[in-house]
Amino acid sequence: MSLGMKISRDKAIELVSALLAESREKGPELAIIGINPTPVGWVVACNSARYALNPEARNLLIGGGPYLVDGDDGSVYRIPGETFRVYDWQAMFRERFKGVDPPDELLESVRELALSGGRMAALRLLRKEVPSLDIARAREYVGAVMEGRKPPAGTLAMTRKAEPFSPLPIERISGPIE
Repeated sequence: MSLGMKISRDKAIELVSALLAESREKGPELAIIGINPTPVGWVVACNSARYALNPEARNLLIGGGPYLVDGDDGSVYRIPGETFRVYDWQAMFRERFKGVDPPDELLESVRELALSGGRMAALRLLRKEVPSLDIARAREYVGAVMEGRKPPAGTLAMTRKAEPFSPLPIERISGPIE
């Protein structure tokens, strides 16, 4: 096992192999070509069985992404190729499936300024960074931060920068295991 995971490498291979066996009827035969530990689980790369035996470009399937076996509960997820290569898929996974909010640099900046420069300085910074935020919501946001609470979800959503293009979502395929 690695990185404090409850699910072993062998168990991750077993879980993905079972999924690949089920999918043989729907498309080309796939095989596991690599497995790597990450802080959230095992990333299992797959490609055509022909590529696994003979890794030449003509045997390569393109466009697909790896599977992720959750290191805690053995759930298996499909990560679209572009999402895996271009985006912070681990943060996306933690947010969507583990309920972990991504780091919020603005929130930290507002908190630091509120503590060092006071409420008005924090309000000015917040309104400068998010001009669309009305004064009532800005006060609510700064007040929550100063009290050590999380700002209301609606207000928080307004302060976060959206991705320029929405990545394809990570999809749960199976699990958790018992």
